[in-house]
Amino acid sequence: MPRKSNIPHEELLALIGQQVSYQQQRCEIIELLDGAELILQVLESGHNIQPNQYGEGHRPVPVTYTLPVFDGEGNLHAELIAAGLDKLLCQ
Repeated sequence: MPRKSNIPHEELLALIGQQVSYQQQRCEIIELLDGAELILQVLESGHNIQPNQYGEGHRPVPVTYTLPVFDGEGNLHAELIAAGLDKLLCQ
């Protein structure tokens, strides 16, 4: 996806460690992927069971969400705006 936004990569990296509310859960931004996607980790006590290579669940892992930063036209993605991250980028 072509990036048409004028938001510098460093500004997106500065979001790591910030806490936001997403889908009525308190989350922390833990990573920025190369494809301009943010990884949010739920801070509340919810866990998913991670399956092994055979599909058998053995260990609990924190719930995470992957949020795209930009939509297909290069604007901020609606999910990012819904999480209030657009306000953090404007600071």
